[in-house]
Amino acid sequence: MFGVFIGEHENKIDNKFRLSIPADFRRLLEEGDPKWEPGKNPTMAIVYGDERRNFLEVFTVSDLLKVLRTVTKMPRGSARRAALQKLYATQVQTATLDETGRIVLSAKLREKLGIDGLAAIIGAGETFQIWKPETYAENDALLLREDEDFDPTLDPSVYLPGDEG
Repeated sequence: MFGVFIGEHENKIDNKFRLSIPADFRRLLEEGDPKWEPGKNPTMAIVYGDERRNFLEVFTVSDLLKVLRTVTKMPRGSARRAALQKLYATQVQTATLDETGRIVLSAKLREKLGIDGLAAIIGAGETFQIWKPETYAENDALLLREDEDFDPTLDPSVYLPGDEG
């Protein structure tokens, strides 16, 4: 993968349940689809998970395959491997961009998020996430609580490794 998914976007979902994917994200999806070629539309993997997830996580095909290769290296029969296989191999749908850069959100995905007219599309580095905007705002507020390893009053950049005194 040559780039990363960054930025926050809020896009409408039209009456045919199509959601426009940001243009810069589309290029990354093309780069991450081994079957993509000019003139064709890239495919992506949307991991929805169970009730513990309140967002959709979108992977390029190549990046999801990397995750699955990592999972298959785990001991067979282990609970961790089984849980990760369920998440990344079962609780996932593929979607293909249309000619205008939109995907159709299935009823299952829309119902999972409780989403209707708007979606928050959030860059997360190697993936991007799709949220109901209100849920994303609530989740963001959870990050502001203090714990022993995190001070919400500091600029988060102080936690980047490598520049410690």
